[in-house]
Amino acid sequence: MEMRAIEDIAIGQDLTPPLPPLSAVLHDSALSSYCSACFSALPPQPFPPFTPAVPQNSCHVPSNTPTPLYCSARCSSLDSPLHFSSAEAHLLSLFGQSPLSTWNDSSDLRLSLRLFSIFQKHYSRSPGFLGSSNSYQRLFFGEKIDCPLLENENIRGPDDYALERIAGLMTNREKLVFGEENKNNQFKFSDQRVNTDENSGNCDDLERIREGPKMMAKARTMYINENVNVENQEEFVLEEMILCMVQTNAVEVQDKSGCSIGIAVYGTKFSWINHSCSPNACYWFLVGLEHDEQTPLRITSAAKSDCCDVNRNRLIMDGDLEYPFSERNDFGPRVVVHSIKAVNKGEEVTIAYTDLLQPKEMRQAELWSKYRFCCGCNRCGAVPTGYVDYTLNALSAANPDTVKSPDNKIDELMQRFNAAITDYLSFGDPKSCRKKLEDLLSHGLLCNESLESNEATSPQKLKLHPFHHLSLNAYTTLASAYKVEASDLLGLNDENGRHKLEALNFYRTSAAYSLLLAGISNHLFMFESGIVASVANFWINAGESMLNLAKSSLWDTVLKPWQDPLHFSSFLAHKCSICGLAHTLEDQNMQLDEIKSQLLSCIANITPKVWSTLASESSFLRLIRSPIEFSWLASLETSMKGSSQWEDEKCDDKFRINLILLGVHCLRYGALLSSICYGFSVEMNYCRTFEFSKEAD
Repeated sequence: MEMRAIEDIAIGQDLTPPLPPLSAVLHDSALSSYCSACFSALPPQPFPPFTPAVPQNSCHVPSNTPTPLYCSARCSSLDSPLHFSSAEAHLLSLFGQSPLSTWNDSSDLRLSLRLFSIFQKHYSRSPGFLGSSNSYQRLFFGEKIDCPLLENENIRGPDDYALERIAGLMTNREKLVFGEENKNNQFKFSDQRVNTDENSGNCDDLERIREGPKMMAKARTMYINENVNVENQEEFVLEEMILCMVQTNAVEVQDKSGCSIGIAVYGTKFSWINHSCSPNACYWFLVGLEHDEQTPLRITSAAKSDCCDVNRNRLIMDGDLEYPFSERNDFGPRVVVHSIKAVNKGEEVTIAYTDLLQPKEMRQAELWSKYRFCCGCNRCGAVPTGYVDYTLNALSAANPDTVKSPDNKIDELMQRFNAAITDYLSFGDPKSCRKKLEDLLSHGLLCNESLESNEATSPQKLKLHPFHHLSLNAYTTLASAYKVEASDLLGLNDENGRHKLEALNFYRTSAAYSLLLAGISNHLFMFESGIVASVANFWINAGESMLNLAKSSLWDTVLKPWQDPLHFSSFLAHKCSICGLAHTLEDQNMQLDEIKSQLLSCIANITPKVWSTLASESSFLRLIRSPIEFSWLASLETSMKGSSQWEDEKCDDKFRINLILLGVHCLRYGALLSSICYGFSVEMNYCRTFEFSKEAD
């Protein structure tokens, strides 16, 4: 399916009102800190959260089952009935006793059970819609099947079981379970499944789809107190279909900080929006129960008349296809679709299903693994490869085309990067991680193979381009690792202040990597505006890092305290002498591009005044002449053979003032890009800057 604009839409406009989910659940790790109904953060203790309203058949609920929590009695009353009737409580009990080997979280299963219960309830009210296919009724309402699937005279073939769509949403079961080449034989459950390694591309996903429905079926039979052999495929085929639908359509719900707290499945207004690696829209979430829905729906299905055809393999609900239930869903995280480019009337609206700062091959592999399609957007189909995808995979900084390295060496270099990052995320050793990553960034990997067997050649080093996608991942990891190591040092006994000085140096380096990541991503943004959401976050993180560093009390170990207290808010209340913008950034006479240009000009002017000091403690960062302007890359091979010739700026009050100015402008620029993505007023985005000023004052 696809969705198109019904009118001309400018950049930074809402395309939809807040859309409620068909259903949503929190991740297991968020059950104790967020409301299971509206997804709002629970008030801190000692405020007691609300627990589910236990139904009369509570005897069926296993003891010691994890309990969802709610922020209010209203949320409890809205969500509790579905929590119990879907057998979610029973699944939580089963999952806690023997979790599946490939499942660190039960949210996929719990969401599938909730959708099963919702669909069952809906179809019990409209049996005439089910048509002549009795198998649907047996599957939804639990009627027994007397004989094996292939021998049952009432089941004519795979169309009775292999539903392409439920509630208008693609299940993808045919591709996820059977494989494309096996679709004509998909009815033979036991011996015609595709080979995992050859066809599915993801062993874990296939195991989840095979084993998950068994646990769902077992939880449901516990709830209705019936004995069903869940080892027989025909006993849980619908659970499998719905789980496939969840795998295909569910999206991660994020809180305000960008952390994933749960998953949700939305109706066709959202789920029919296709993917593009150069999207013209993005989406964000609203939590809580009260939302303004005055924004009109400005998109529509490109084939709405076709989707209304009902046949045996298209199980689409009657009534309003865009919201297929007779009752409104009054809770759950609502999603808003927002334009990040101008969209013409009749133009397709697209969003991103994957990380756009990955090269084409990785994006295609992830899209196939999760959704079983190959992207054919303009970015993926560009010949020759576009600049962004080219640099995200480039090896040499000066002249990528001249690098001749064996594939096994390239694989080895990438494996070393990934191993260092994975070890840090898994075991939390920041010192080992930063040393490994900076060594790989600075020196690369030595290639021993000579070009001619009997000819002496200088050793060739295989290095990644500073814009390579693994380099970007390394910068993110190093910013975190240096910050964590600094915090660890401050926890040690420090009689002579040595640890404080070292911690301050680590915080400087962390801020430098944040600024480098923001600068590089912004350079790529100039060629691919679809990555604006990521770029906005990088700039905001860089600005926060600068201000945190500038206001740190650790400066007292190397500087005398300021004679006159410096109030951060004073830097926000006046127009900048360089870019001339007040802190609100809301000059109606200025165009968006003009504001962006002036802010970037200001950032470029301030950065040289602080960069050498920020980068001075890192062997790799000393080789980066500027994190904002990259013309120096043309001579990188020469410049990176030795250390930078720059002299460190003095760590004095002037440096800290420049650091504050740079941090404020980074936040301003990040807020501006964020307003393109999320449509909030600049004041709402910019309030984070004032929070810093208040804390500092």
